[in-house]
Amino acid sequence: MPAISPQHDALPPDPARPYLSVVATARNDDHGGNLLGRMQIFVDSLDEQCRRLNLSAELVIVEWNPPGDRPGLRDALRWPAPGGRLATRLIQVPNQVHANFQHAQALPLFQMIAKNVGIRRALGQFVLATNIDILFSNELMELIAARNLDAARMYRIDRFDVDADMPASLPGVDQRLAWCREHVIRVNERVGTRNLRSGDFHRIYWDPSWRVVLLEALQEMGLVPVVTRKRLHLNACGDFTLMSRDRWEKLGGYPELEVFSMHLDAILCTAAHIAGVREKFLPPPMACYHVEHATGSGFKPEGQTQLNDRLARAGIPQVSNEQFHRWAVQMRRERKPMIFNNRDWGLANIELHEQTAA
Repeated sequence: MPAISPQHDALPPDPARPYLSVVATARNDDHGGNLLGRMQIFVDSLDEQCRRLNLSAELVIVEWNPPGDRPGLRDALRWPAPGGRLATRLIQVPNQVHANFQHAQALPLFQMIAKNVGIRRALGQFVLATNIDILFSNELMELIAARNLDAARMYRIDRFDVDADMPASLPGVDQRLAWCREHVIRVNERVGTRNLRSGDFHRIYWDPSWRVVLLEALQEMGLVPVVTRKRLHLNACGDFTLMSRDRWEKLGGYPELEVFSMHLDAILCTAAHIAGVREKFLPPPMACYHVEHATGSGFKPEGQTQLNDRLARAGIPQVSNEQFHRWAVQMRRERKPMIFNNRDWGLANIELHEQTAA
């Protein structure tokens, strides 16, 4: 696929510009179970951390294809009061726009295209793409609030999966994080996912293809030139990828393939590395905590077969491990990122309804 240079929307210097944009997407459909409860924890915790650390930030929620028989997210959740350190923006992608995509009947939310909508319209100096069931450790937020992030870096962390039944009565972010640390199910590390209860270990992106295995073995021995061989932290990267807005713009966001979101985040991170945006891993206690969702609603090692079966029954395609590896090897060999999108990525050519959440 040829590289396409996306239009770059440079923002003029502005002292009032937020330092951080946090971008996520959702619709009020109870995806994964207790979606509103998980999302409320996410919003409340981020707001409290921004107030405590005096971090100028915005939360950009892209409400994709909202169900007509349920309240919109603006009415379904409590939002931070206006005038605080966390501004909230809701950008709505209506059903009429969603219906133009392939597989729109079977796939009600195109996660990475939706995140691109928010990334393209983000105002922050740095943009964090994440999901609505995530809590960030205080140590991580303190590092961000210090305003020393490097615009030439892509920041990654480990994700800790925790039990779904976090009590709604926990009074603040410190209590929620303490609960998370005591209820970890899995740790999603660079090389794979470790289940702390069963002891199982799922290695990420292992490819049995002899071609890829041979190529990587030759690279390790130094016999194949011109390859960036750094093993990136691609595990659960859709829950935390932090780069400057400028870098997101130059990469053209996530690949806007009309498929299930599997591997699209890893393609973006690989392209960023090939483009010279070097990964910076932030070790624990800097981390994010992911509140568990129903098996089959998203990827987790124990539910991979159930998820694949659900997608197959619905006729929803996804990028395979083998296809991801072919593209990754191609980018490494050619020393050039693959840019999948055109100049209108993030639905930049469509006027979308936006409102403040509060």
